Amino acid sequence: MAGSLYRCSHLASRRSQKIIERNIHSPASPHDGESFVRKHPGFQAAEVEAWATLTGDANPIHTSASAASDAGFSAPVLPGMLCASLFPAIIGSQFPGALYLTQTLNFRQVALLHEALEAEVTVKKISGRRVMFETVCRRSSDQAVLVDGAALARMRSL
Repeated sequence: MAGSLYRCSHLASRRSQKIIERNIHSPASPHDGESFVRKHPGFQAAEVEAWATLTGDANPIHTSASAASDAGFSAPVLPGMLCASLFPAIIGSQFPGALYLTQTLNFRQVALLHEALEAEVTVKKISGRRVMFETVCRRSSDQAVLVDGAALARMRSL
């Protein structure tokens, strides 16, 4: 975007994940229209297995290539909630102390194991300490919207 400043930082994890802030404002003070993007290189089989174990999601299309194939997919399907978990990760990282209050989700398309993703949250409305975000998760390769919705968080302070 012309005229926009980008600041990048790397998160500590098993794989490097990048957060891009599309503005120059302090992350502790959100501003209307401000967006934050997290690029994820793609969830690995072990991560999906851990998610399935943690949540008790026993649907084999998430962990078995043959079950996914039988269901018409070329690879295991990522749990939609795993994709959506990128939204609170962005908000919590950008606004330490924020309390997640609500999240609406629309699952538009499936994401497959190893597909690179981009999650974005955009400040839509600020009311006192409450901030409403628009949330979108896209497949990096074609920018198809996988999950979208809205999140409401209470900031520690503004």
